[in-house]
Amino acid sequence: MNARIARIFFIILLAVSVSGCSYVLTRMGAPVVKLEDGEKSVGDFANYKFSGGIYSNVIHLERTPQCSEIAEKVRVSQKQVRGRVFSMVEIVFFGLGLVDGAKAQAVSELSRTETPLAKYETGKLVICGEKEPAANEMLIIEDKQRTFHKQVQTDANGNLDLDSVLQDENRVLNLSIRSASQMTKAVSFIYDPGK
Repeated sequence: MNARIARIFFIILLAVSVSGCSYVLTRMGAPVVKLEDGEKSVGDFANYKFSGGIYSNVIHLERTPQCSEIAEKVRVSQKQVRGRVFSMVEIVFFGLGLVDGAKAQAVSELSRTETPLAKYETGKLVICGEKEPAANEMLIIEDKQRTFHKQVQTDANGNLDLDSVLQDENRVLNLSIRSASQMTKAVSFIYDPGK
């Protein structure tokens, strides 16, 4: 009988001493501070993304506006859940560990604070408008053999008829065509008059 009373007393003492440990340790613990990326937004206009094609010696050019992507750095301070081992012991012996773990998790979530620090450009471009015909876009047309260099403009529908531009040429040409505003972006095209 004394052994039973001693066991019951030990179990009650253990229950009282262990119950709520995870909650108390989490509440007393210092918050952990780290930097995270916050919300992303659209910044200022950067340039156009060009697309289109060449059909029967007619260039059709479209453009889509692109803007710079803005991200925000945020300092996050939050207490970490501590004493999970005690919660597991409480679950095994008393079933109170679930309540203790839930309370510790709630303390952790309620302690979270976010402080915005700075906004910066990520270097990525995001689409910030509808695709439209590249009306009145200046194009540079060059022969790969460097026999001529012409600067021409698309019409109001973003079209350019190469037959009208190259009407003086009666030979097959290996052309390089690029936008005057974005000098590095070029396409190659074999121009065959009369096709």
